[in-house]
Amino acid sequence: MFLEYAIIAFIIGGVIGLVRDYRVSVKASSFMAFLGSLALLGEVYHVYTNGPEMFSLFGIPMNVSGLSNVFLLIIGIVGVAASLFAINYMDLFEKTGKGWVYAIAYNTFLASMTLVVTVDSMEYFVMSWELMTLSSFILVFFSEKARDVNASVKYYITMHFLDTIPLFLALGTAYSLIGNFEELTFENIGAALSTHHTSRLVFAGLLMIAFTAKAGLFPFSFWVAETYRAAPSHVSAIMAGAMEKMALYGILALVWKTAGIEGDAGIIVALAGMITITYATLYALRENNAKRLLAYSSISQMGYIWLGIGIGMVLVPKGGFLGTIGALGAFAGLFHALNHAIFKASLFLSAGAVEYRTGTVDLNELGGLGRRMKFTALAALFASLAISGVPPFNGFISKWLIYVSGYSSSNPLLIFGAVLAVFFSAGTLAYSMKFYGAQFGGEMKRYENVEEVPAGMLLGQWILAGLTLIIGVFPRIVVPILNEPFNAPLTENIYRIGFGSVLFSPVIFVILLGALAAALYLTFKPEFGKETKPWDCGSTEIDEDEYRTNAEGYYNWYEKKIGSFYRLGDWFYTVGAGVIHYITRAYLWMASYFTKVVDTPYTKVETLDDLREREIMNIDEEALKPLLRLLRIVKNVLPGMRLGTFVVLTLVVIGAVIGILIAL
Repeated sequence: MFLEYAIIAFIIGGVIGLVRDYRVSVKASSFMAFLGSLALLGEVYHVYTNGPEMFSLFGIPMNVSGLSNVFLLIIGIVGVAASLFAINYMDLFEKTGKGWVYAIAYNTFLASMTLVVTVDSMEYFVMSWELMTLSSFILVFFSEKARDVNASVKYYITMHFLDTIPLFLALGTAYSLIGNFEELTFENIGAALSTHHTSRLVFAGLLMIAFTAKAGLFPFSFWVAETYRAAPSHVSAIMAGAMEKMALYGILALVWKTAGIEGDAGIIVALAGMITITYATLYALRENNAKRLLAYSSISQMGYIWLGIGIGMVLVPKGGFLGTIGALGAFAGLFHALNHAIFKASLFLSAGAVEYRTGTVDLNELGGLGRRMKFTALAALFASLAISGVPPFNGFISKWLIYVSGYSSSNPLLIFGAVLAVFFSAGTLAYSMKFYGAQFGGEMKRYENVEEVPAGMLLGQWILAGLTLIIGVFPRIVVPILNEPFNAPLTENIYRIGFGSVLFSPVIFVILLGALAAALYLTFKPEFGKETKPWDCGSTEIDEDEYRTNAEGYYNWYEKKIGSFYRLGDWFYTVGAGVIHYITRAYLWMASYFTKVVDTPYTKVETLDDLREREIMNIDEEALKPLLRLLRIVKNVLPGMRLGTFVVLTLVVIGAVIGILIAL
């Protein structure tokens, strides 16, 4: 029932967008998206307390299982916070005047993700997936800036070739076995694939390509940074926090559960996660654009999630103690998916708040905002500590359980993956310090008049930032829901969580940390209100009003030391970007034949801007154009023709038609 309410709210939110007034349209549709997301959380609670649901929604078969429930929780939490944030934030785009476009696309985006994780048919799964891609594509270029439009086209074309094509081929593979679209449920597909080994490998292989590309894992991550930079910040929060997790749902529901692919495939999944952690963390360290930094950070954290799921896919089939460790790894990956959705969405909203007040997300241009935007700064600090795996925030527990499952796996590759994950958690802390310090640390006189963002935007940030601490201290709030799909043998209660004798008590940790902080405070008794001139190391060229370390200065020496890695990575990026460039050129070449370039000789379609300036022709119009021109000529000529000439021409035409029919 709650799921129906959610979809209806999203539909109403899209319809409200047809209101002509931009602000009314955007604010009302965002509020309906908030209500729809809230209804999703109601559905999560209902399914958790009453068990799985199978029903038909508007004729679509639905199956809300324990696995679906986890992802509805992710969509609901991120959707609630982002939609509240959007009510004021979208004022930045008022000059576009297209509130109806945003309203329809934004609500469709949330509704399509909801359908992806709840439909019980491969046909509707693919349709919902494509709707999700299309609506997110529209939102990415909403600003209509040339760079943002190009980023959105790159994203859409990448998704078509690496996502849409494999998904439709997988759908065709399933249909070839079932032979009926109405019977394409996941259960029927799984039963059919179990007796067709080759089809099972093809089906799973195609889906692996599609889901790896959507998650932005290496080597398909070249579209992520520019796409997340271009999109409105709350949309980036949903894309990083929820949309990426749709790929995880696909891996679990279709590749692992439906196709039954595990074992060696788990090694591939874990290895992809390990490479992605390494690559994306190093690239995040050198970024100076806040949203691009968070984009690479998001790719890196997806690597942690993939590592946990890979451990599960490898070990669960072995059964016994190793099977138990595998269940723990899969649970840890799913737990980190929820945690990542929360703290990454929070970080994107913080970046959006800074953009709302300063007009930029360039970390080199920012600084000193900690005193001016205290609540935003504190929310960003919570999320930065959470993503870095610092206790007692939520990121620590899920990362720690991934480490534990990897260490206990008895598999050298998985053990190495756990060690690698620990090592690069330090890198995560490093780029989080850069993200936070460059914006909120130091002094910047140019921003001395900056004010805190409106209450709705703060509430959106703090719903997420608060959850990083609440879940970190009381993980039992979400553990039963998250553990339902895998039933990992956790040792957990309100005070502690862990596996076997490897336990951690967040509550005791907070008590000890609080006691230590109080003791330090009483010992050193810091004095407030006193000011002194900062030490400038003898420099006479630094403006005292802008004392800070800019983003470029954080890890400049380190970047030079591993410059060869970045050059190799840039080469891979260039190759990927080049492929997409030529695909785009091919698209433009084909599209040029469906524009009215014939009416203006010597006109060429060489860029997207050229194409947008032309009136687009439909394929049926193009095919019938010669006949229409002939009829136009006949219409102009007939009035001046004599009857005899007309009869002769008619007989010629009839004779030609009869001759063609005889020849055929």
